[in-house]
Amino acid sequence: MHGNRILNETVEAESNERKFILFCSTKGYPTPQITWYYKGRHLDEEYSRHIGVVLRKEFLDIHTVKPKHAGDYECLAQNGIGEPVSRTVTVVVKAKPTIHKHAGYVNTAIGENVELACLYDSYPSPTKIQWLRDDGVIQPSSGQMIITNDHHNHHDRTRLAIKNVQQKDLVAYYCKIDNELGNATSKTIVGLQPGGAHLQHSNFSDGLLHTWWKIHSTQQISEMQVLYRGEKTKYTPVNAEISSHDQNYDGYTWTIRKSIRLPEGTWFVTARARNTEGWSSAESLPHQFQIPNAMDNIQLASIGGGTGNGHRALPVLPGVLLALLLLPFSVRALVY
Repeated sequence: MHGNRILNETVEAESNERKFILFCSTKGYPTPQITWYYKGRHLDEEYSRHIGVVLRKEFLDIHTVKPKHAGDYECLAQNGIGEPVSRTVTVVVKAKPTIHKHAGYVNTAIGENVELACLYDSYPSPTKIQWLRDDGVIQPSSGQMIITNDHHNHHDRTRLAIKNVQQKDLVAYYCKIDNELGNATSKTIVGLQPGGAHLQHSNFSDGLLHTWWKIHSTQQISEMQVLYRGEKTKYTPVNAEISSHDQNYDGYTWTIRKSIRLPEGTWFVTARARNTEGWSSAESLPHQFQIPNAMDNIQLASIGGGTGNGHRALPVLPGVLLALLLLPFSVRALVY
């Protein structure tokens, strides 16, 4: 958040709307230079191309509006005299709901409690939020199943808590979000087998690919396999050793390491685990590794993570008059 940033107005756009334009009008001498930011991040050429916007100095064009284009757009002007000045407009995109995150499979045990969650965005606001299972719509109650709707990590969230899980509860569950423009649905299976094996970290040294895998299982993990294949070969499984030290303090997650020796080339690697109830499914998308020859160095991209954005304190700049306009449908001056 910038120290003097003013959220001047909010404008609406329709999903799939074409030629949505923001115009940053400035006055000053020398002529101010314009810099654009989206959600606090500088819109350089690479980032602009990534999110699908085109910058033409004081113009910001979105050729086809998508829900991902919602957010704060900031125009910053500076001409070397005094400090920069910025103005911001918040763009909201009307579209059917979007579900951002949910678990496709959740491990549990008979008699345990389990919670399912969906993070979503919806503008306009939802007209209906439902959880369903194979036998129909779930009616919230103070008994075994409880539905809670709240906010989490800048998204709306709906949660289904299932208490004292029984065999009949080991089915597929669906969260469904409706608004006036459509709906979105996600599916989560509740079962007794382990969850998918997720690659937490990897590195390559001394001719070995070292991998660390995270697995959710309330039950004891009895076996784990790392599976690898070349570009034109079938998967080869190798077993990892399991010990009590692999179980994390929470009692239901496991972190298991396995190192495999692979020759130079392109390799695809995934993993699966077995508990007292059976095997998990291997990850649907294997991880790709480029193994170098003995004389090369290797740089492996880290799995997951993100980038943070610094905050800038921006006092008002005398001598620069700035306005942010929406074109061509209407002109809205952001008065300074």
